[in-house]
Order: sequence, then structure tokens, then C-alpha cells
Amino acid sequence: MELVPPPAKIDLKSIDDVRLEMARVYRQMKSGEIETSDGTKLVYVLGQIGKMIEVHDIEKRIELLEAGETGSTRKLEPLKDDDFLG
Repeated sequence: MELVPPPAKIDLKSIDDVRLEMARVYRQMKSGEIETSDGTKLVYVLGQIGKMIEVHDIEKRIELLEAGETGSTRKLEPLKDDDFLG
């Protein structure tokens, strides 16, 4: 029996991470490595994750504005794995 290692964890904490994963899925569809119907579903989910990252970033920016920190050079905190899980 051949042991198959679990797939590597994909880092999807930034829009750029999501973009790179979408491009990878596109290349897999184009090469026939994965079915177009499966790739389309994956890209849809990646798009939804991208939207959530955008909403998270906007929410944090609004919080900073409301707190009066508009002149601050403070950067937004990166997403944590459990940010989407509640």
C-alpha cells in the first residue's frame, strides 16, 4: 500500500496569496491536471476567500479611522487561520 502524504498547507492570508493560488489552479486546468469543473469550483472558493480578506482589511482600516489613528504608520495585523472560523 502506497502512502500518500497530505497536501501541503496553502497560505491564503493575503490577496496576493489568493491570486497566486488561483493562477496555480488555472495552470492545472489548462494542462489537464485537474478537471475544469473542479478547478472552476476551487477558483470560486478562492474568490470568496479573497473577498473576505478585502472586507477584513477594510474593517480594520475603518476601525483605525474611527479611533483617530489616521496619521499613524501602524500596519494592519495579518490574518490568523482562525479569523474565518469564528
